[in-house]
Amino acid sequence: MIRALVLLLILLRPAMAETARVYSGEHEDFTRLVIELPTSGDWTVGRTPMGYAFALATVNQPVFDISAVWDRIPKNRLQAVRSDPDTGALQLTLACACHVFPFEYQPGVIVLDIKPGPAPPGSVFEVTFSPPVGPSPGSLPNAAPLASFNWLDLDIAPGAGSKPVELDVLTASRSLDPLRRKLIEEISRGASQGVIDMALSGKPPKLAEDVGSPILWAQINIGPPPDAQLDGLAEDKEGLTPKGQACVPDDKLALAEWGAGSASLDLLAEARGGLYGEFDTLDPQATLRAVRAHLYLGFGAEAAQYARLLHATEAPEDLAVLQSLAHLVDGDQDPKSPFLDMISCDGAAALWSALAQARLPPGGAVNSDAITRSFLALPAHLRAALGPGLVEKLLDHGVADAARILRNSLERTPDVSPATVALMDAKASLHAGEPDAALEHAAEAVAEDGSDVGEWIALVEAHFRKVEPIAQDSVEALQAFEGLIEGPEDQQKYYRALALAELLSGQTDAGFRVAEAQGVPLSDLWHVAAFLAEDDAFLRQAVPFGPQTIAEEPTKEVAKRLVDLGFPDAALSWLEPTGPDDEPESRRIAAEAEFTRGDARRTLLLLAGLAEPKDEGLRAKAFVQLGQIAEARTAYEAAGLADEALRLAAWEKAWPDVAAAGAPLWSSAAIDPSRVLPKDAGPLARGAAILEASTDSRASIESLLAGVSAPDP
Repeated sequence: MIRALVLLLILLRPAMAETARVYSGEHEDFTRLVIELPTSGDWTVGRTPMGYAFALATVNQPVFDISAVWDRIPKNRLQAVRSDPDTGALQLTLACACHVFPFEYQPGVIVLDIKPGPAPPGSVFEVTFSPPVGPSPGSLPNAAPLASFNWLDLDIAPGAGSKPVELDVLTASRSLDPLRRKLIEEISRGASQGVIDMALSGKPPKLAEDVGSPILWAQINIGPPPDAQLDGLAEDKEGLTPKGQACVPDDKLALAEWGAGSASLDLLAEARGGLYGEFDTLDPQATLRAVRAHLYLGFGAEAAQYARLLHATEAPEDLAVLQSLAHLVDGDQDPKSPFLDMISCDGAAALWSALAQARLPPGGAVNSDAITRSFLALPAHLRAALGPGLVEKLLDHGVADAARILRNSLERTPDVSPATVALMDAKASLHAGEPDAALEHAAEAVAEDGSDVGEWIALVEAHFRKVEPIAQDSVEALQAFEGLIEGPEDQQKYYRALALAELLSGQTDAGFRVAEAQGVPLSDLWHVAAFLAEDDAFLRQAVPFGPQTIAEEPTKEVAKRLVDLGFPDAALSWLEPTGPDDEPESRRIAAEAEFTRGDARRTLLLLAGLAEPKDEGLRAKAFVQLGQIAEARTAYEAAGLADEALRLAAWEKAWPDVAAAGAPLWSSAAIDPSRVLPKDAGPLARGAAILEASTDSRASIESLLAGVSAPDP
């Protein structure tokens, strides 16, 4: 009943309110949240005991979609984000001594910047958050209000002489109704969020009915009673998972012993003989031996068929284990495997738990030592079949040492081709951030084999990491695998590689068509397009697409190229809302875009505090645009552009500066004739001196003009 109620509330909530999508972005000096509201309107932000809260200034709040918040940011500034179940407000739990600075980027788009340190003095967002008064967005219409109940209001002071208050059973039952309702509400919320694992414990025992005797006032105990064991709180005992489940012992998983010393044909003959005895009755023990023999040989589908015969008999206790092994030895995953929660076991169960899952669970519970040890104990043919996929899972989990041990074991295992080893090396190099080595290993794998789609995907990934063009032959080889890939996860990897390969080979439009048709994320494609796409193809994709990408695919590389190509408005739409407190690279791109648009003042505002030579150069151009030549000369000098500063000195007619710092031709041309006049000279002497200086100046100017090349027509 509780589960049904929780499910009903979860399904009803989105239907009762509009959705506000919440995106995130990580910067050097702050963490940014962007809230895309369904409609524009007033909003409020205020302090809470754990951080801050955001809400619209209306009674009914939207449903905040926070599913993509943690895609791009760590938890070093923002620890948690959730929708308050009572008020509907968006609550932010901070993980640092930070403050939130909100602003409205455009109608319906609110930006919350989480910055280190105290808030600016007088910030209106530091007042205690006060939610809009009204019913909760999750409350049902015409619902009767719950009676409030405060256990601290009881006028019962505990002490040596205090006497427990006795109440009639019926009175006590009614007094507990508010508490029961509150407990059901909180337990339901915990179950919907995955915090509580609810399970029915069976029918409770009947108790003697005694409604006439008085009882003591209700008690609440913190923690489980001594004889109770709660799921997820099991003691750390040997052979148990963190949830208290017993690990499957190694003697039930000793595949190497189920067929050691026998030839494969002999094992098959023994397994398929003697299954039925007198009166065609199935022999359970013989069937069990057949299951184990086929598992040893790696024939999972056949082992599963024999295991199904045991359902009609008194099945052994480990039948579920054997059925799961039948899936796993074939290289398949088993979402219903009994091994799923045994990744921390110190035995072979950890190995089969790793093989049963698409990826290893995050955290430190993975027992990589047990996985490695158990893998090395497998027969050689099972190591060859299961090893490459397990190596990739260990690499994805960040356990490079264990992956290297398995890789070295596979290199010495019979029937493991050099191409398989080269592919594992390529994936290891990609995880280690070594694209040059990855490209070398992937090319080796393709040259050795070329029949495995994973080899071509690794080759494309290596080219992508280096942003290096790929040959059209490789694209055509990858296209040949289309339609042969099974499973949604493998198809997603394949189409991502195909789209990237198209872009890396110069087929920009084709790459984006593949991505659009198959739902491939575009961030990596834009990274390639920003560097390798031809101008026309790049602009066809970037200019109409840009305004739709605010807070979804902000790509600085795309914005920078759009600025260089003369499209500053489109470039700004590719950036998140950028201000003087944003990280430097975004500010530089935005400043260059604003300068191209002719807004020199906005350019100077964005460059405030940035002092690299390229920043000073752009700052000087902005000062020139504003007519502030002296400031522009100072900026050019700080940028190390002495020639540009000297050119501005000539504009200002600062001839002494030109004469002192200019090139010889400029210096001689800039000498003021009045400075060479003799002191106390008479009119004739002064006239002669002026004539001589004028002749010299004319000769200097002619030499200067002759030494400066004319501009191209």
